[in-house]
Amino acid sequence: MKRFVPRIIPWLIIAVATSAAAQPAPETQPAAPAPPTMAGPVAASGYVERLSPLALLRLLPPPPVPGSSEAEADQFLYRQSRRGIGGPLWQRAVGQLSVTSPSFVREVSCALGAALSPATTPATMSVLRRAGLDLARAVFTAKDHYKRPRPFTTDGGKACDPDHAVEGGKALGFAYPSGHAAVGWLWGLILSDVRPERSAALLRFGKDTGDLRIACRVHWASDVAGGRLMATALYQRIEDTRDYKADVERARSELALAPVPEACPAS
Repeated sequence: MKRFVPRIIPWLIIAVATSAAAQPAPETQPAAPAPPTMAGPVAASGYVERLSPLALLRLLPPPPVPGSSEAEADQFLYRQSRRGIGGPLWQRAVGQLSVTSPSFVREVSCALGAALSPATTPATMSVLRRAGLDLARAVFTAKDHYKRPRPFTTDGGKACDPDHAVEGGKALGFAYPSGHAAVGWLWGLILSDVRPERSAALLRFGKDTGDLRIACRVHWASDVAGGRLMATALYQRIEDTRDYKADVERARSELALAPVPEACPAS
């Protein structure tokens, strides 16, 4: 039987390869992924490929046990999120259903203070792409192991991603940990190494990426916390590798000449 691969996993792998190459699209629709050739070759390997599936799983504690105080807190916050349906955070989450969307890449570019694109920042994108391969493997390992249901499956509630209403949200995959939260936080950590003076804005971007998934009502709060935890634990292993350190230096040099992003909100 063919194993189903949730939608977030391919996104984590191709995100950097396609995001900046995507053409502007309405904020209410996810951007269609562009052919990988538009962004150059996809990285052949991650930084910590030798980590076994069990070692990757140990980067993350289990999700809250049903009936525990943590699970009750998840349920409370999910119920409270009904108040935000259709509101500003909900609409912003709609614009970031895909981590390849123009909205997502604009937000990280604004946080970085440099416009990310395959043409002008290939070294920076290569760092994120290689780390994304490691993260995709870690996130999928955990999701497939824990098989935690999405919050909207427990009550048939509304979510900002239209896929939640198709086959019980099958295309979204399992809930724990949040892939969006993990990739946003990992990018924030990595780009803070590349441009330390922008670390506050970059980590705020990373945190917001996960928080918007709660506003979208597709993740429990502990899914988001788990995504950040997994990203942090993986980053701690990546940052000590020789390849990563060399790639960060190359990215730092090119960002000194990178164009400033347009249409960023006032900080």
